[in-house]
Amino acid sequence: MARFTPKLTPDGRAMLNLGCGWKMHPAWNNLDFSPYAQLARRPALTRLLRSVGIVSPLRAERLARVDPQILCWDLRKGIPFEDGTFDVVYHSHFLEHLDRSVASIVLRECHRALKPGGILRVVVPDWEKLTHWYLEALRDWDAGIPGAPERHASAMHDLIDQMVRSDASGSAKASRIGKLENWYRGGAAGTGELHRWMYDRRSLAALLESLGFRDPRVETARTSRVAHWVSFGLDLNDDGGEYKPESLYLEVVR
Repeated sequence: MARFTPKLTPDGRAMLNLGCGWKMHPAWNNLDFSPYAQLARRPALTRLLRSVGIVSPLRAERLARVDPQILCWDLRKGIPFEDGTFDVVYHSHFLEHLDRSVASIVLRECHRALKPGGILRVVVPDWEKLTHWYLEALRDWDAGIPGAPERHASAMHDLIDQMVRSDASGSAKASRIGKLENWYRGGAAGTGELHRWMYDRRSLAALLESLGFRDPRVETARTSRVAHWVSFGLDLNDDGGEYKPESLYLEVVR
C-alpha cells in the first residue's frame, strides 16, 4: 500500500480528516473518494459537467472549496500513512455508511495511524437524539399541539429515509439528467450513501473501547480536547451555526 508524507499545521500537528467530502480545512490532511475528490483536480471535466447540468451550482460552489491537495483514496485499502503518524483523526457522518464489520476495520486503522495519546473524534447521527425528536413529536401530536404532525413527519424521515432511499443525494429525480446520473452513480446504494448502522453514545463508546481506545467523552460541535478546535470550522457552518444538529460528537484517546 502506498504511504504518504503528512502535511502539518502551523503549530506542528498532523491532522487527518477521513471521508471529508467538501467539508475540510486546508491545514489538515483531507482524504476522500467521493466525486468532490475525484473532480477537484479536473477543472475542465467539471466545467463540462456543469455546462450539461450534472454538476449543480451548489456542487460547483462546494468543489471550489475543496483542498487542492486532497488525497483521493479508497479507504478499503486502509489509511495510507505510517503507524503513529497523526495527533488527531476525525471523521464526520462517515461511520454509519459502513457495514458493522467494515466499521471495526476502519476504526482499527484509525488506532494504528494515531500517535499514542492522539485523539479520534467521531461524528455520527445520534440515534438517541433522533428517536427523542420522534417520540416528542408523537406525544405532541397525541396532545393536539399545532405543528406536531409536520415535526413527526420530519422525524420519521430523518430516522428512515437514508436507510431505504434509492436516489443519490442531489439528483434531480424528475429530469433526464437526474435519471442518467442515478444510472451512472448507482443510486444511493452505489454511492455508499445508505446508512448501514446507527449509533448512540453508549454503543459507539463501547465499540471504540473494544478496539483499544480509552477515555470516551461526548463533546459538542464547539467543544473538543483538540486544541483550537472551533478555528477549523469542521462541525460548523460559515455563520457559526451547527452544521449537522442531529449529530453525536464522541472523542476517544489512543
